[in-house]
Amino acid sequence: MPDTKPEAEVEGKRKPVSYDLIHHDSPAGRLMYAMLNDLVEEHHEEITNARIALAWALTWKPDVDGHAKLGQCKKASDLDRELHPYDFVVLLNAEWWQDGRVVDAQRRALLDHELCHATVKLDKDGEPARDAKDRVIYRLRKHDIEEFSEIVARHGCYKRDLELFASALRRAPKQSSLIEREPGPQPDGEPAQERPY
Repeated sequence: MPDTKPEAEVEGKRKPVSYDLIHHDSPAGRLMYAMLNDLVEEHHEEITNARIALAWALTWKPDVDGHAKLGQCKKASDLDRELHPYDFVVLLNAEWWQDGRVVDAQRRALLDHELCHATVKLDKDGEPARDAKDRVIYRLRKHDIEEFSEIVARHGCYKRDLELFASALRRAPKQSSLIEREPGPQPDGEPAQERPY
């Protein structure tokens, strides 16, 4: 028997799209790729020739602990490189990026963070490794640290990666926080604002 449900009802059952490529020539894409190119030029010269795409992650939600994934850098597999012209795709949480409370400095920091994952694989002589098609081989770098804030609060910088991270924080230029203040009473009497993420 043929499906006789109204078209709108059938439409409502379609699987949501999880990702959407951000095109270079779209209004948002022009700004975002300009930011990406500036960051590569300023801080990531080893991936100057990497072909990097940006895409919206449309379905990411906070986990059970309330942590939202804001971005992810994905390295293209050998098959991916045959199917499309990208070496990396940076996925960005569309809801966070487009939130009016998020400022460009935060967006830039997130994009810079994701680009830190993208790097060149080196051969035994310290030169960029190449595949049989003479393409540069890329890899993903891990984070410098992984730790719980309460462990640092209780035990301090108990291992080298934490000491290096704390040292980098001390060397960082003084700036106002990119994150809005925590909810609750503020010392200056100003009302607290909820953080976007």
